[in-house]
Amino acid sequence: MKQPGYPLPREDLKDFLQSLFRITGLYMGYIPQGSDLPDIIVGESSFCLQLKTSSEGASKCKSFADSLRLKAMQSGKPEFDLCHARLAEVVIPIVSREGTDFGTVVMGQAAIEGLSDEHKKHIRDIGSEIAPDDIDRLVASAAGIPVFMRSRLETLGSFIQQQLLEKVISHVALEDTTEYLFQKYEELMFLYAITESLSPDSGHQKALAVILDKGVQRLNARWGLFMIFEAEVDGKLELLDACGKLPWPEESGPDPFLLGIIRGCQGPSLILGPGFRDVEVAPNTGDLLVVPFRLRNSREGFLVFGWEKKGMIGDGELKFALALSSQAASVLHAMQLYQELADLLFATLGALSSAVDAKDPYTHGHSQRVAEYAVLAAQGMDFSSKFITMLKIAGQLHDFGKIGVREHILTKQGRLSESEMQAMQEHPSIGAQILGKFKPFVDIVPGIRHHHEHFDGRGYPLGLEGNDIPLVGRIISVADAYDAMTTDRPYRVKLNHGEALAELKNNAGSQFDPEVVGAFIGAIEGSIHG
Repeated sequence: MKQPGYPLPREDLKDFLQSLFRITGLYMGYIPQGSDLPDIIVGESSFCLQLKTSSEGASKCKSFADSLRLKAMQSGKPEFDLCHARLAEVVIPIVSREGTDFGTVVMGQAAIEGLSDEHKKHIRDIGSEIAPDDIDRLVASAAGIPVFMRSRLETLGSFIQQQLLEKVISHVALEDTTEYLFQKYEELMFLYAITESLSPDSGHQKALAVILDKGVQRLNARWGLFMIFEAEVDGKLELLDACGKLPWPEESGPDPFLLGIIRGCQGPSLILGPGFRDVEVAPNTGDLLVVPFRLRNSREGFLVFGWEKKGMIGDGELKFALALSSQAASVLHAMQLYQELADLLFATLGALSSAVDAKDPYTHGHSQRVAEYAVLAAQGMDFSSKFITMLKIAGQLHDFGKIGVREHILTKQGRLSESEMQAMQEHPSIGAQILGKFKPFVDIVPGIRHHHEHFDGRGYPLGLEGNDIPLVGRIISVADAYDAMTTDRPYRVKLNHGEALAELKNNAGSQFDPEVVGAFIGAIEGSIHG
């Protein structure tokens, strides 16, 4: 609710009072809540202005106005009275049913029964006391005062009170609604920004880090953390992520007392820091907000924010933290689902590649190893997790086209004839042709089609050279050759690790991309000796 004060835009209120003045000819004034003087004055009569030119006259006018205003504020309804010059005024309090004071309207400076001889005499008497040199002019000014019956003034006062209350209440409601919508819009945009920064391949750690970082900023918290009950250890909390200025040494983890508080929260809980009520939290820790959330596998997690200052948590902060916890639960659910789908995908790919490898006992497990070697090389070249996932799939399916090569060619002891070699060299194109029909594999098909191209342009199927060969194809080419050299084949015995690496070096720049060879050797040596 908006704090009491000026109830409407000042110009709107002034327009309303001016329209009343144009219709009635009556004086209209508005005194804001918390003030003793009118801030808006419309149609003040020259007679009243003359009375106020003397300090005595001004004092009497103000005393009358203050007295009538007090009476109206106490009764809560329009109050009528005559001033010392026998002019009528009505003070109209603008107070809501809930008691909110929106100020007062003063209306009047009217003669009730016209300007009688007796009234003129009264004015002359006043003039002789406060303006003895200008009595005739004062009486002449009184002739311009509008004439209104008391009942009409009181009716008009009630009308003004009702109209202004309706306007004010509508205005406040509109402002509250606008403010509410603006807050919701900000929260929605904030959550949208979080969602935009997340992607399945970024992993839940990055996703949670983004949510925590944004949450600490939005809530002006000192720190935040995510915790979850470990799956296999009853009652033990695992710290998933933390950010901000933590109240404990990073190497020691959260204070055991704080862990006990978090563990005991069954719902959103605000724990006040030292000095409040009977609850005290860990040393150097202020107010806490703990929001539990439940994951799809029934494990319970906690989103926790900490403040250094007191009284930073209101309804808005609590609602926002609840929205964040819901977002975190959704992210973790999505990550779990993504991991399950990824596991299913690679299990299916493993079955497909095993079916191809099974046609040739000498290449058993070849596709899986090529995928692992290719991933190793890519990790050494700092590619994104998305590219590495795509490369892993391409590695597993790189020989999928052999499913279209006759088995006696795949298992032949000795060298292949020219026609057999030609049939064998068709397997990259066959594999690309089959897998290219599946939209999810569109990005890996170039790597499958060109994994037998040579860097100097003497490979197949198209004789591409250098960087014209898709990068995935260049990486799989190195991984494929290494695995082929380090496993027995019908026509030769395998090379050892050092001999195979020497062959890769010798053919870097001719058969293989030298940059990929360097990355692969560095990565595989690191994995062996690291």
